[in-house]
Amino acid sequence: MTASSGLSDDRRISELLAEFRAALPPGRVTLADTMAALGDRTIGGILLVLAIPTVMPVPLGVSVLFNLPVLLFTFQMMRGGGGGNVALPDWLLRRSLTSEAAAGMIDGILPRLRTIERMLSPRLHRLTTAGFERWLGIICFGMAAIAITPLPLIGWLPGFGLIVIALGLIEHDGLAVAVGLGFAAAAVIFAVGLVVSLSYAETLWHMLPVPLL
Repeated sequence: MTASSGLSDDRRISELLAEFRAALPPGRVTLADTMAALGDRTIGGILLVLAIPTVMPVPLGVSVLFNLPVLLFTFQMMRGGGGGNVALPDWLLRRSLTSEAAAGMIDGILPRLRTIERMLSPRLHRLTTAGFERWLGIICFGMAAIAITPLPLIGWLPGFGLIVIALGLIEHDGLAVAVGLGFAAAAVIFAVGLVVSLSYAETLWHMLPVPLL
């Protein structure tokens, strides 16, 4: 499935997701179902849908299910350099979760999306142009790689950064993209600090004297 660089629907992502939530297919929901609900959307719209589970309290397996497509998607952004022609393989588009899990995920993110959308407006267009896509792909790929790391709390900052960048691209709001880049920097600092702290704690643990029995 290929993402277009143009919008064919003036409705916001939150409206389309709300409509999708009201008419979820019975049984299971595939990634392709979610993409189809967006219609012909921008790269930012696809990135947004893929990034939502990274900030939701879902089981690790579900989060990884969506982080892998983010990695593939942003890798193609890195290579695209402004073409907007990025796609996901069919075997990933067929991956699914239960309708109940999808409903809970959408219900959890919709209020936050609506709040953020009210603050967005077209500005600083240079950061939302196709020419900046390759650089955003590199940064988003790095955030997705951090988010998929199986360490506690490590996915929140990069996940939220991906969502803010995606919304900035959708609404042509370069300030939002810049804020998302700030989250990317904070995510790197947090990840490095967490890894160093865990390594230091492990070292201290091994230095503790073994009690004699």
